[in-house]
Amino acid sequence: MKEKLLVYSMDALVHEDLEYLRTKPNFSRLMADCAEVEHIRTVYPSLTYPAHVSIATGCRPGKHGIISNTSFQTVNDGKVNWLLSSDLIQAEDIYAAAKRAGCTTASVYWPVMGNNPNIDYLINEYFFPDPGESILDGFARQGASEDALKAVKDNLDRFPVHHTKEILSKDTTFDDFINGCACSMIRRYQPDLLLIHNCYMDTTRHRYGLFTEHNSLCLDYLDEWLGELTAAMEDAGIYETTNFVLLSDHGQLDFVRRIKPNVLLCRGGFIDRNADGTVRSWRAFAQSNGMSFSVYLKDPKDAELHRQVFEYLNKLADDGVWGFEQIQTAEEVKGRYGLYGPFSFLAETDGYSAFADSWEEPVLNPIDLTDYRLGKATHGYQPEKGPQPVFLGRGPAFRAGARLERGEIIDEAPTFAKILGAELPDAEGTCMSELLR
Repeated sequence: MKEKLLVYSMDALVHEDLEYLRTKPNFSRLMADCAEVEHIRTVYPSLTYPAHVSIATGCRPGKHGIISNTSFQTVNDGKVNWLLSSDLIQAEDIYAAAKRAGCTTASVYWPVMGNNPNIDYLINEYFFPDPGESILDGFARQGASEDALKAVKDNLDRFPVHHTKEILSKDTTFDDFINGCACSMIRRYQPDLLLIHNCYMDTTRHRYGLFTEHNSLCLDYLDEWLGELTAAMEDAGIYETTNFVLLSDHGQLDFVRRIKPNVLLCRGGFIDRNADGTVRSWRAFAQSNGMSFSVYLKDPKDAELHRQVFEYLNKLADDGVWGFEQIQTAEEVKGRYGLYGPFSFLAETDGYSAFADSWEEPVLNPIDLTDYRLGKATHGYQPEKGPQPVFLGRGPAFRAGARLERGEIIDEAPTFAKILGAELPDAEGTCMSELLR
């Protein structure tokens, strides 16, 4: 029987979590004697969407084009403009490679896969249907076929109709619904490639902090979800022929302050506001990445403006009180991290501060659990910092007990392609062949 590949991303799971997971029954059974990478390096900025697109393409954010979770904007319209559509990706992904290899494909809440033509059964990461739009219509607009919508219908009782950011439990988040949909797809269609994205650990850490008493409950739920997936594979008769990968995208760090860099740019004369607080004009504007922020210039070719903003930001960094300690030019981050795009500078946290987008005084922003960047812990910092993400694999393609000391997130897609008998010519990473038979 043809081998299959199921990739399960537990957002913000870190290597330190594995000690507890190994005491849990479903994880211990599913991942017994698995192959493992000791240290996985993520991308910069260490954000969910750039990282997951790197996992799917084998490319760094500069090449694949997803450099943040949301689009850059200088207005506050009350909307979070998440990057949802796959046509934003500028490199070939694992789904295209899998289709060339004759595989059937599926995706449940994997970021930036909306309307991906190479996914047979697609439920895009999409949390909030537009006003007047039903749950089914929302997923259909994001690319779900009638067959994919059957998995949604199977699990509508697990959809968090009363979703809230104030209470964290299985029935108020999307992750239980996500897992149910994945199990339905396995039982109904047995896709050759299935990628799943679960946000529960990420949400927990944002809300409560990096290492807290809440982590154990989160990992207990993860073990339950792994048990459900195992049962679905067994029911479908594909457990023994499925290569199962458990991975994550980034870690997190605790922080104590939330700074508004756009307030500082207002004070420096680079943003002008109207009497009602809206932006009248701007010459430089910041976009938060959590524990870093990107600075865009109205005219990136204006050498004098570039000099003025660079000197101003460096002066603020030298003050040592505004939450960032390092101002990197676009050329520097391209050379060091493979990150490039329309921004001109990138400011890195001092290790204690995160950043908000607002340009309204005061310069400090209070804790706000409606924004993933403004809780008690977050990410978006340089990839060498903090607890690191994980990569574990088991199944017929993996060498039992194999260990690789170091790898990168961009090495994961080439490894998936090798397992599927496919090629990823755009990838910057390389196959982690040491883990494979």
